[in-house]
Amino acid sequence: MKNLKYITAIFVLAGLCACRKNLLDVQPTTLLTKDQIYGSPAGVTAYFASLYKDMPVEDYAFCNGRFGQFPGNGDQYTANWSDEAFSSNNAGINDENWGKLYKSIRNVNTFIQEIAAVSNVDAPTKKRYLAEAHFVRAYYYFGLVKYYGGVPILTEPPADPNALLKQPRNKEEEVWDLIKNDLEQAAADLPETSDYGRANKYAALALESRAMLHAGSIGKFGTVQLGGVVGVSPAKATDYLQAAYNAAKTIITAGKYSLFNKYPTDLSKNFQYLFYECKPGDANTEAILCKGYDYAGTQRTHSQDLMVLPDYIRSPAGYDNRLEPTLDLVEKFESKTSTAGAAEPLNIGTPASYVHYPTLSGPFENKDPRLMGTVVVTGTSFRGAVITGQRGVIYNNREYNGNQVLQYFDVNTQSFTLTPTNVTGTGNSNSNSLTFWLKKWTDPVTDRNLLRDYTSRTSWLDLRYGEVLLNYAEASFELGKDPSEALGAVNQLRARAGMQALTAISREKIRHERMVELSFENRTFWDYIRWRTLTTDFNLRQEYGLDIYYDISAKDYVFKKVPVGGGKTYQPRNYYSQIPGGERSLNTSLIDNPGY
Repeated sequence: MKNLKYITAIFVLAGLCACRKNLLDVQPTTLLTKDQIYGSPAGVTAYFASLYKDMPVEDYAFCNGRFGQFPGNGDQYTANWSDEAFSSNNAGINDENWGKLYKSIRNVNTFIQEIAAVSNVDAPTKKRYLAEAHFVRAYYYFGLVKYYGGVPILTEPPADPNALLKQPRNKEEEVWDLIKNDLEQAAADLPETSDYGRANKYAALALESRAMLHAGSIGKFGTVQLGGVVGVSPAKATDYLQAAYNAAKTIITAGKYSLFNKYPTDLSKNFQYLFYECKPGDANTEAILCKGYDYAGTQRTHSQDLMVLPDYIRSPAGYDNRLEPTLDLVEKFESKTSTAGAAEPLNIGTPASYVHYPTLSGPFENKDPRLMGTVVVTGTSFRGAVITGQRGVIYNNREYNGNQVLQYFDVNTQSFTLTPTNVTGTGNSNSNSLTFWLKKWTDPVTDRNLLRDYTSRTSWLDLRYGEVLLNYAEASFELGKDPSEALGAVNQLRARAGMQALTAISREKIRHERMVELSFENRTFWDYIRWRTLTTDFNLRQEYGLDIYYDISAKDYVFKKVPVGGGKTYQPRNYYSQIPGGERSLNTSLIDNPGY
């Protein structure tokens, strides 16, 4: 039992935890006997810890299309693949993930097969273990199908170790059917409550609502190609949308979860803390499944806070400005009194006729409170400092641009200087036109000067009730059900945010609410994918930032919308990633996706 104790010491408090690579590289059954692994709660906890750790959650450790990479780098979160943040549109999963996910599928299939054969586990316990394994397997296949479409389906450990090298791709619908069946079995047999970080009945239903909405949307808005290897038929779309609707409705009707509303007198803080107070022990009524990051419990942390700090308050460790929201994203947040359910451009005028504001935060002060809970807006307080993003000054109707070093403007020489003057010329930022920073997912408590690599512990809120409401609203609308269902679900979220209720609902309003509510949760890119609007919304799409100037004569501020970077474009082939070339060379039965 020495090995069992060793593993348990690492995993027993895991939640969704990391584990040592050398242990994962060994088949569990070669390390322990079947009865040792499956016959005790500690043994099963240890096994499940590795299964959960391998789930393709797009969280802090998702970077450059890889799962489990440098945590918190932020350069290639899917927010950069959409219009949420400035970066490239190099969307897609890294080739190495194909093999990693199939290795994980092999492990969970081994568990499913062998748990049935052990002698010292009673039938109800086996049933619960199997249900949880089916949840995990569904998550693995969801991670594959949304990137690749149809993939080879393996539901048991192959007798031939090279079986995967001979198996062609299944049709995409067959993969969605497997996910649906796995999640429905999981939901039927899992308990209503579970330990932190492990799936229960409602986690299975929440994942089903997400996955089936994805599949149904592809069937409704996409096309079938390669004889069904990619794409979903319109005939199946209704079945999948109905499954999404049923799963979400079951969660809503059960009443076990509710929208987080711990700070009703500060609605921006309430929305921000929804994503902070989701660690073990927190009373978060909205959290259905969290991935825990806590050094004492899991030996795993991340670096999100260090990486996304504004340069103005960068940590002594360096780094900053790694995930900067676009003006496009900021303008999706309506004013507090709006009932339009649509993006609302800032009231800033044009260089020919600027709108003047007395403060740096003026254009944003009447926006949806979720904006200030999601984004650090210039002119507002964050981590003990007022964050500025000023580009320069206007003097005698002429713009003068400063920089991070030359921050003060001398009206006599009409130039910037190191020596302080009575005019602050810039905001001490090294990113011109980038005047917003990420607040969502950050730790509001830890002193910024203490932030270093691998010191962030904020958990990842993977499945939450707010998304379930949006999934329910969209599935209901697309199925043509009573519009009051979708309207009521959307208005619950707007009411929590302090926004005016919508009086009517439409596809456009539902989609808009998703982009506001779920921004930077790595959902928006996948919404563009499943709606098949990625190619139309991103056809030389120019993204924008702000240049902010202090008008010396008027003694106030003006805001100038400016393009940042080049146009962002996607091709039809980008609805799926390319099948890895190495896999195709080993298995000639794997046909590649269209356009590659």
